[in-house]
Amino acid sequence: MDKIFSKTEINTGRQREFDYLKGIFMLFIYLIHAFQATGSAEDTLARWIYMFATMSGAAIFIFVMGLGTVYGRHTTPTDFAKGGVRMVIYQYLDNLAYVAALLLPYPFVSGQLSEAGVGNLKMFVVNYLQYINIFFITGIIYFVLALLKKLHIKIVWYALIGVVVSIAAPFIYGTPVNIPVAGYIMKLLIGEADFVSFTPLFFLSYALFGVFFGTILRHVKDKEQFYKKLSIPCVAIVILWWAAVFMKYGSDTTELWTVLSTSYSSPGFLHVVASLAHILLFAAGIFFINQICSKKNGTDVPKNPLAKQLLYYNTHISKYYAIHVPVYFAAFAFHKYEGFQSYQCWLLALLSIVVTELIVRGYNRLCERKG
Repeated sequence: MDKIFSKTEINTGRQREFDYLKGIFMLFIYLIHAFQATGSAEDTLARWIYMFATMSGAAIFIFVMGLGTVYGRHTTPTDFAKGGVRMVIYQYLDNLAYVAALLLPYPFVSGQLSEAGVGNLKMFVVNYLQYINIFFITGIIYFVLALLKKLHIKIVWYALIGVVVSIAAPFIYGTPVNIPVAGYIMKLLIGEADFVSFTPLFFLSYALFGVFFGTILRHVKDKEQFYKKLSIPCVAIVILWWAAVFMKYGSDTTELWTVLSTSYSSPGFLHVVASLAHILLFAAGIFFINQICSKKNGTDVPKNPLAKQLLYYNTHISKYYAIHVPVYFAAFAFHKYEGFQSYQCWLLALLSIVVTELIVRGYNRLCERKG
């Protein structure tokens, strides 16, 4: 173990494998949300992609967020608290953008709406004004990390608290709090409602494990051997997970879809363990691929346009995430608030990739000129 780990923090640079990992899953998000944001039925291929993505997806972003708090420059409790406030504000600003995208096309289609279209419009506006998603849960988790940092909690306790939270979450989820205002706030944190996509309750454990893993990673001096050793238990867990899943639900893809979809947003302890195994295995695979490419290029800076784009996604992930859904909502509105056929959703995903790219890069260039 002395060959792999150092007593001092030696691995303190960028962890490229996680940068690429976030970028790769931004592409999955484009596709999956093309169906979800437009109320469209997924085709078989999209369903299988989604079922695969349920073992990572949002968990990747929260895990890497926790890891990033160990590697970032702004790591005081005050920094975390400010980050929490900022992310919660982002959520509700994004919600306003969602509703604007839904309502602005309304005058152009108002005279052509079916009863189903009118019902969808009302439901979407009500839900997305209050929507709780990745920005909100990230903000709340930042507050928790700020508290733990302020209390000088030892790193081993992050992992232990993560275990406890992942075990307890299914028993706490949906607990009603019949107190005005407080009950609504608790619903955002631990409750179930149509406008709650993810709750901080279920995803806190991923962030805590990310902090724990990031602290360990800073002491790794031989990442190649580290990932080779780590891959062994991860591969075993992944194989066992999918073997158990297919043995239980494999012949019933509809139930398999339902179970994986539910456990994705409400993961229990075993799902968290399996998700972490998937995430770390993906990271290991990307590390070795990047290592081969770096040796070939003679530098860690990628020459491949796709690799560069994935890193750009990672750098500006919040902007891409915030912008891509309003593109779908605008398309949904112009389609008279009714779902699309599956091939149209695939085309919408491509459209969103192009539109968000133009907006994000255009905005960044304007900021660079002003700066």
